Amino acid sequence: MGLYYCIADVNQHLTVGRGTMLQGFQTTAGFPMLFVPAKENVQFGSTVTLSCNISYIYDTMWLKQNPDLPPTEVLGVTFTGGKPHQEFQLSSRFSVELINRSLALKISDVEESDMGLYYCIANVNQHLTVGRGTMLQGSSEFIFKRWDCIVIGFVVLILLLAVFITHWRIKQKKRDVKMPSTVYFTRKD
Repeated sequence: MGLYYCIADVNQHLTVGRGTMLQGFQTTAGFPMLFVPAKENVQFGSTVTLSCNISYIYDTMWLKQNPDLPPTEVLGVTFTGGKPHQEFQLSSRFSVELINRSLALKISDVEESDMGLYYCIANVNQHLTVGRGTMLQGSSEFIFKRWDCIVIGFVVLILLLAVFITHWRIKQKKRDVKMPSTVYFTRKD
């Protein structure tokens, strides 16, 4: 049982087929899972780094998957001469970072379209090895911070309105005080 994909190297880019599902295993957030991925909450516009549990000595590829879609290659990396080299990059916002002896995926200026399941894969001793994966999801903190601003703005608006109304009432009372219509002047000679 499980999810099976065909993978081919087409023009030095990994191409992943649509996949075939054999029923009888767990799904997480609409993704059929052979493993339970980590979850990473991220705010839009920020930078996030996703770790890979495969050694950096192997050529590594990062894939992104959304429910009901085949995986898409977002970054291909080799490690030569003591440092990582990006062979393929879906976007300039995707880059590699060497962390804990593995090739981590760094996503800058995170967008809503970046949400999904990310995992690394590598050919380890002639066997395709799949990393544990990370589910990237938008953080609710961002929404709450926006609501805080709205509430604070609303409170300030109410206070300004209260000051305006109080000032207007005081002016009205001053106008309502009646002054004598005739004023008499006396002259001293």
